[in-house]
Amino acid sequence: MDIAAPRSILVVQLRRLGDVILTTPALEALKKKYPDAKLDFLVEAPGAEAVAGHPAIDETLVYDAAGAWGALSWALKIRARRYDWVIDFLANPRTALLTALSGAKVKAGPAHVARRWAYNVRMAQSPAACYAALEKVRWLAAVGIAPSDAPELPRLMLAPRPLKLENVVGLVPPSRKETRRWPAPSYARLGRLLRDKHGCRLKVFWGPGEKDLADEVVRGIGAGAFAIEEMRGIVDLARELASCRVVVGNCAGPKHVALALGVPTVTIHGSSDPASWTPPHPDHRFVRLEELPCIGCRSNDCPYNLECMRQLPAERVLPAVEELLARSEARA
Repeated sequence: MDIAAPRSILVVQLRRLGDVILTTPALEALKKKYPDAKLDFLVEAPGAEAVAGHPAIDETLVYDAAGAWGALSWALKIRARRYDWVIDFLANPRTALLTALSGAKVKAGPAHVARRWAYNVRMAQSPAACYAALEKVRWLAAVGIAPSDAPELPRLMLAPRPLKLENVVGLVPPSRKETRRWPAPSYARLGRLLRDKHGCRLKVFWGPGEKDLADEVVRGIGAGAFAIEEMRGIVDLARELASCRVVVGNCAGPKHVALALGVPTVTIHGSSDPASWTPPHPDHRFVRLEELPCIGCRSNDCPYNLECMRQLPAERVLPAVEELLARSEARA
């Protein structure tokens, strides 16, 4: 179809926090290509807080509906705004319906999902896995956007990096998925190595229902370790992450927040694929047990004994952290 330059665009990515953050390069690419178009972002509350103040977004719409009637109400709101383009990155049943009923001339969504009937512009999936933020930008080739239009990494505007950083490494042991959760004793061992070899203090992160896990890591490290205070929101989390020289964590939301704030990261990967979730960038490293035949299985349930997490020693993770500490020191 002939695609005219838009005067208004709605991008849809209701959830989750990491996926919302990974959408920001696509938003910047759209704004760079069409600077005069009004660019709105439809997202649920936690994600809306994360993208507050982002320069690519003209208006953030906070999706707050429940059930079929709530979705219909939002469909009417979107239709009343008369967007030229609606781009649905989430493509779940609700967002596909919102897109289909939007009245937009361009209704774009991924071509590989069952709900592709909702879209008249279908965005093609890359043949090989690549960093998820880049993958979202590549999807936009269907509407004339090139990867060169996008920044290399996601960006958040929630907390500035201090000009002078203390020698603090952040540890983020929680994960909702067991196959992505490196054990607390392993984090504690890594913390002791960093303290004893490099004099680091260890800041341990946690969220709702995770305080016991954080306390276990702190006890396992001993001197020099402390758990953050209970967070009231993503802005508090960002402020704590931004003060770290390096953040070590599982493949989960806080890692994406740290990365988007410009904090170097080391990600522990087990079932998750680093090609999709860790960018090929010198400030961001990953560690996993490459020798395991089942590594990167992408499963949320392990039929074995979680060897990818339980057998990964802290000594295998330490060199990646040390390299990033050295890079941080060289830039200071």
